[in-house]
Amino acid sequence: MRQYLIKKGNHYCSMSIFEKIGAIGWKIKKYSVRFRFHPNSYWTPKRNVDDLDQNKLTGIAYGMNVHANSVRFTWVPDFEVPGAIKISGYTYDEKSAAPKFSIREITTVQVGQLCDACIEAVGNEYVFTVNGHTERMPNVNADPNLCLRLFPYFGGNNTAPHDMTIEVDYL
Repeated sequence: MRQYLIKKGNHYCSMSIFEKIGAIGWKIKKYSVRFRFHPNSYWTPKRNVDDLDQNKLTGIAYGMNVHANSVRFTWVPDFEVPGAIKISGYTYDEKSAAPKFSIREITTVQVGQLCDACIEAVGNEYVFTVNGHTERMPNVNADPNLCLRLFPYFGGNNTAPHDMTIEVDYL
């Protein structure tokens, strides 16, 4: 598994230019990963309301612009349960007449827990699965063939409150 570090005060994780180039794909309809949050990925208490913004774990951008058409797993601590992290499905579609993005909670995992996850484009919906828990979300527009694998990202508006480590294995 590859460890990604998001440094305190940053949004982006550390990675090489070769990883970014290797992230380009073609016709990805099923995207499977294994992930684990290190204990430093959890924090409490909330600093402000923006700590409830969805942090991005991984996913796919269809085309080369994440803000045009993308699907991802997101995460945010469950501030009521120490060490618990809520995992959600997230879609972004700039062509949508409704809100541009949608979020649906899938499950809660614990720091240190090894998790299996999959995003699959099936007909006119995305199927998000984490450790056997599944949620479905609409896929209204046709996905382009060119794809881009997305890496861990902290935020919304806030930056990482301290160094955070996330492991991801792209299957």
